[in-house]
Amino acid sequence: MHMRSWLLALVALLALAISLCLAEQPPADIASHVPVAGQKISKLLRNATAGDAAAQFLLGRAYETGNGAPQDFGEAAHWYMQAANRGQAEAQNNLASLYVRGLGVPTDYQQASNWFLRAAVQKFAPAEFNLGLLYSQGMGVRRDEAEALRWYRKAAERGYSVAQNNLGILFREGTGVPQDCKQAVAWFRKAAKKGLAQAEFNLGALYESGCGVPANNGEAAKWYALAAERGTPEAENNLGYLYREGKGVPASNVEAIRWFQRAAEQDFPAAQANLGVMYLRGLGVPRDTSTAYMWLTLAGNAGKHMLSKLQLPVEKLAAARHSAQTWAAQHRSPTHLPQGASSAALLP
Repeated sequence: MHMRSWLLALVALLALAISLCLAEQPPADIASHVPVAGQKISKLLRNATAGDAAAQFLLGRAYETGNGAPQDFGEAAHWYMQAANRGQAEAQNNLASLYVRGLGVPTDYQQASNWFLRAAVQKFAPAEFNLGLLYSQGMGVRRDEAEALRWYRKAAERGYSVAQNNLGILFREGTGVPQDCKQAVAWFRKAAKKGLAQAEFNLGALYESGCGVPANNGEAAKWYALAAERGTPEAENNLGYLYREGKGVPASNVEAIRWFQRAAEQDFPAAQANLGVMYLRGLGVPRDTSTAYMWLTLAGNAGKHMLSKLQLPVEKLAAARHSAQTWAAQHRSPTHLPQGASSAALLP
């Protein structure tokens, strides 16, 4: 059994998207994060009541975040609406995001698209990005990748990093536009230079595959490391894989274990499977079959194939399931669904 045939490296690109649409993605920056800036709520309330749109927006933001006021999404929606009706783009964007998430208002994607559009035509980059997300998912508007690309491009050209990342993905995948890896690299690089972890990972993936740039595992490892230091489990897993294989970095089972462990503790299936293999083979850690079986069980579909090859006795499988259930009870929320590993996203 060759180690390489067991390890899993993620090859799918990471997009920033509304969490309600793509459960596997982190929430996008769909709302403006302008802080209350120390203004007293009483003063904001007086100014907001007098019709000051900027104060209305800041008051809504205070209620949405609980920064300076008790968190109250209904009040946030009320004040955002007041400012939005006065043409305040930030408020229009944030009100739309409440409609997407169903916070303080009923979930209503059509209302969300309308408010995002009103902010987007004012050249407000977060709203342009968000409108692109809605078009990419067909939420409140017809699904239209060309329109998604058009709005992403507008926001990207204003320097909005999450839009630059998603635009890069469309070019890489040839979605709504002819496939162009060089364009993908260019947009990922713009976003990565601003410290966006998803773009750092995506740029690393293109260097590893040689798409749009000459294949270079050293460059791949560099960008994976930047994303991994920001806690991106996909990057942690792939960096561990490069250390295990000695690609672009000195071969090191200890480093491989470190990065697999970090990703596995975030409940990332490929890393859990890889960590299980390392424990099973005693690579970088003392051999520990019980721990190996636990991680392979936690990995869901990513570990199921490996476990089936091992042909474990029933009692060992039962012990592994018990250990996995104990770990899951401590690390997963009650509503968490175990993730399987998509065969399209894993490179055996």
